[in-house]
Amino acid sequence: MTDNRLITIDSEICKKDGLCVRVCPKVFTQGEPGSVPEVSRPEFCNDCGHCLLVCPAGAIRHRNLEGRVVGEVQKDLLPSFRQVQEMVRARRSIRNFLEKPVERELIEKVIDAARFAPSAKNTQSTQFIAVDDGETLRRVASMTAAWLGRSAKKLRNPVVRAVYLMRGLTTKEEYSRWIGQFELTARNMEKGIDTILYRAPALVLFHADRRVRFAEANANLALQNATFAACALSLGTFYTGYVVSACVHDKAIPDMLGVPKGHRVYAGMTLGHVKIGFSRWIDRDPAKTRWI
Repeated sequence: MTDNRLITIDSEICKKDGLCVRVCPKVFTQGEPGSVPEVSRPEFCNDCGHCLLVCPAGAIRHRNLEGRVVGEVQKDLLPSFRQVQEMVRARRSIRNFLEKPVERELIEKVIDAARFAPSAKNTQSTQFIAVDDGETLRRVASMTAAWLGRSAKKLRNPVVRAVYLMRGLTTKEEYSRWIGQFELTARNMEKGIDTILYRAPALVLFHADRRVRFAEANANLALQNATFAACALSLGTFYTGYVVSACVHDKAIPDMLGVPKGHRVYAGMTLGHVKIGFSRWIDRDPAKTRWI
């Protein structure tokens, strides 16, 4: 007879150490110390696999995780704090790329790092669209610039301006800066100057079902993973904020790229081989921390 329970514990090999209870008290409980834990609330399980990873005896079986690869952490490959700190300081937004394609193998490595990012309730909601076709990239840049031009015209409307300022969404100075930057970007594109993607040879967009809670946070956590993976692969990247905004407010780009219905683009990054990089880092403002 097939056991259809989500999670089962083999009482014969269980060490009764209660580790599964300690890492996931939402799902597991243990009566008396030294007794076999019980799966008391399987409906609260997020399929994260922590119970499987912590059990030294391999006594736990999880129906939804059957067949998943479980790897040993290679601790000798883990970077030191000093190494992580140097990467964090050294990482810069790169907007000057060599005129050569990014190998798809490298793009896949970046996306593979992104998929291991944490996500709320382990939804793993983020999906990816990778674009390395030159003509499609040019269309994305052109369509984004056109959207910025239209947005600048709307922002010049005194009624729209009054609403933004009345709601405290921006300052007068920042509002004027928006208009100036949008118009400049649109004019540059008309002249053949791409200040949207900067002629990057690859673009990765991060999208998800808009009904998923915290989908935007999940996507941007995934992007941060991808950013550091790109850095480790000596690839340059920058956050494509204009493209993401255009995708949110205009369906043209998502429709062209085949973003699924009901999905929203939440983040984006370019990828390219670095033409002009940086061998130094500059300090930033001190952290504004309040201890309680």
